[in-house]
Amino acid sequence: MNTTKNTIVKISLAALLGLSGTGNAWAADTTCKGMGKQVIDSDLRFSLTHSQIPGELAISTHKMRVAGTQYKLESTSQAKGFLALLYSGQLTQKSEGLVDSQVGLTPLYYAEQRGKKPVAESMLNAETQQVVFKRNGETAPYEKGLQDRISMIYQIATRLRCNADLKVGDTLTMRVMSTGRVANEVFVLKKTEDLTLDLGKGERRVSTLQFETKPEEAGDEIVRIWYAKDLNWQPAKIEIQDADGKALTQTLIGTGA
Repeated sequence: MNTTKNTIVKISLAALLGLSGTGNAWAADTTCKGMGKQVIDSDLRFSLTHSQIPGELAISTHKMRVAGTQYKLESTSQAKGFLALLYSGQLTQKSEGLVDSQVGLTPLYYAEQRGKKPVAESMLNAETQQVVFKRNGETAPYEKGLQDRISMIYQIATRLRCNADLKVGDTLTMRVMSTGRVANEVFVLKKTEDLTLDLGKGERRVSTLQFETKPEEAGDEIVRIWYAKDLNWQPAKIEIQDADGKALTQTLIGTGA
């Protein structure tokens, strides 16, 4: 991830939009039998905070709907307080595609919209088997297993539901499309950890696996995602840390519609 990181505001926007070494056997086998059955409807709500700004910056909602062999996934962030003074409207990511019985999520369309700016889209051209980036007019070859900036989070959750027998150091490498290019994302299982969450019914402890991206270049952001075993491997916490150590965090505060 090569987002410019000169100011707190820029890292805030990057995090709201998403999202955006050697491994062992899991790196070579990123699917398992019947993986498509592990793609499920989801309604999650996150509180967004920053390590250097007091208070809650935004509320983010993630909604996944599966209908037969198709899915729709949307993440919407509504700014609050300090961030709302600078940016109007919502920050939205959309991912749509197929649910493959073996591969899991297979995105065919991805879009981002920042406030009132035009929608930036990427999509598969089925005739040419190319990913088309509407923003810059460029293309890239379509690859089996390709994910996008939001589906990658839920693809890992799907993989964990299928088989969570993992060890620290296991890696998951994915090709991921944004609105302008396709790049590698290497997630490393760093540790197991208990988190305390407040999902609206009082605090509760959940057991998690924490994954962390391996930067391709010096200065790249690091993304950390905690998946909660006690919540059917839904993402419980998502953190983006810049090269200066500033971190923006989405923490799960609610489940269900």
